[in-house]
Amino acid sequence: MGTRARCSYDRGKLVAWILLVTLTVAIGALPHLVDTSPPQGALAITEARFIQEGESPEQAVSLPHHWMPEALYELTTGSYRLSFHVADVPGESMFLFIPAVRHRVEAWVNGRRADAAPNTVWSAPTSGYSFLARIPDGAIQPGDNEILLRQTRKIGWLPGRLSQVSVGTAAAVMPAYQLSNFLIEEVRAMTFALHIALTIGIASIWTARRHDPVFGWLAAMSVTSILIVVTQSPHAALGTLEQFQSISLVSAVGLMAIGMALAIVGRRRPRQLLPAVIAVPAFLLILGQTGLVPFPVIGFMSACVTLTAYVVAAGILAHQFAQSRNRDAAIMAVPCVLTVWFGAHDVLVVTGRYDDPFLLASYARTLMLLAIMVILMGRLARSLNGLDRANDTLRQKLAAREAELGLLHEKEKIHASQMVREQERQRLMRDLHDGMSGHLVAIIALSERNPEGGQAIERAARAALDDLRLVVHSLDLGDGDLGVALAAFRERLEPQLRRLGIEFHWSTEKLPAVTGVTPQNALSVLRILQEAVTNAIRHGPARRLAIEGRTTGDGMAALSVFNDGGRPLQAGAGNGLRNMRRRARELGGRVEFTLGEDGARLLLVLPARLPE
Repeated sequence: MGTRARCSYDRGKLVAWILLVTLTVAIGALPHLVDTSPPQGALAITEARFIQEGESPEQAVSLPHHWMPEALYELTTGSYRLSFHVADVPGESMFLFIPAVRHRVEAWVNGRRADAAPNTVWSAPTSGYSFLARIPDGAIQPGDNEILLRQTRKIGWLPGRLSQVSVGTAAAVMPAYQLSNFLIEEVRAMTFALHIALTIGIASIWTARRHDPVFGWLAAMSVTSILIVVTQSPHAALGTLEQFQSISLVSAVGLMAIGMALAIVGRRRPRQLLPAVIAVPAFLLILGQTGLVPFPVIGFMSACVTLTAYVVAAGILAHQFAQSRNRDAAIMAVPCVLTVWFGAHDVLVVTGRYDDPFLLASYARTLMLLAIMVILMGRLARSLNGLDRANDTLRQKLAAREAELGLLHEKEKIHASQMVREQERQRLMRDLHDGMSGHLVAIIALSERNPEGGQAIERAARAALDDLRLVVHSLDLGDGDLGVALAAFRERLEPQLRRLGIEFHWSTEKLPAVTGVTPQNALSVLRILQEAVTNAIRHGPARRLAIEGRTTGDGMAALSVFNDGGRPLQAGAGNGLRNMRRRARELGGRVEFTLGEDGARLLLVLPARLPE
């Protein structure tokens, strides 16, 4: 590789890395850009008095505020008292809005309970949500008012949290609540629907492509993740302890991510990986069940195993991307890194080391599903492109094969034509032998009977020579050469008729094209014409002879031989006419002989294509 090419490759690799890191950081920073401040146009309350159930006295706190649990699995309640002052009470309904809160909240305004917006199937108070309640009409009075918020922990190991509280009209608080509700609850619903659809699709693909480990690992990760989501749902028929125990399955998903990363980069998985996927979560669950290790510690251990596994998977994918710019590796590396990022964030939030309103691990699952979908669509596109290229290659090979077969067919056709011509030559040679032998026998007989009969011998010799020329010339005729054969016949006939003093007229311009001409066919046509001319000279005796060509009413070709002989033959007399009719039938045509006061006419009718 040259220096310039090497520099270009290094720059391209650097740009790819910058884009990959930028994309990861940008997605990771998105949750921190969510605005949880009070909406404009609403009254913001930033101070409160807080007391945890069983403790005293109340403490003045600033909002947002979070508080840590002290007893695991017990329902512990924290109460907030907030005061606000209004000069005038609006004539429309008022709402209590909390942009970010963790754990279930109940609200009272001046001792009257506010009607909270109904929870949906996708509400997850432990992960963070937005709270909205309608304040009863007349509950707010001009002057000072008091709000009581009771926050109950459903899962004791998660800290409670309350952001700033707002009081305002529907126009002021509804846009912020609807946006928050979409980002939190509706995205969860769409993610779960996408998760189900992708799991079905991946499982279907894996059943058809079990030799591909990528789909096997993806299917296992998808099914296990669904089980975790179902068990962690607040609507699942499981107690708090059982939900906590299911967290041990998260470590299995992390280990599966290593197998998935190895499959994507084309490396074989270690033999210990598959047993570890089963053994690690089982070991953690047994530790928790026996009471040797508290379940919060088990959860922390499971999270550490999971995050470590995703770090390994991200490292494998990033290394492959650095080596070969594997696009699938880069796509899957992003959600793996973000899973570590969001998982570490949630661990810090749960342990109280970092204050944030929402747990982000569920959004990492959304990104993972989107990455899987992109990879599947990419593989589908590449498969379709490969199929198109294979089809193009197949079409090119088929076209080449067809061209080759066409060439072979042409060669075979030429060979067959040559064989036919050779057979025709053999037949013509036999015909020549038969014709010439008759003339030679006649010449010998004349010479024996009349040694001095020079004229008769000359005529017989000339007839033999004409027949020889007729046969030899027909050997080189092919399809469409009937006109050439007729022109050669005319060229030989004119001098002969001139010597005999016979007026000759020739006109074949109106004769249509005749195809299927072979040497044998052409010779048969010429023999018919020669026989007609010979009969006109011998039996006429003719003083005028005309040969004309035309097209019949049914599109056939017709050749007419007319002579003005004074003593015409009776129709059907002699072997000459029978031979002509036989030859015409072999050509698919016919011969018609007519006698008139002005002379005799022989009509040869031929089809537009002669039989081969």
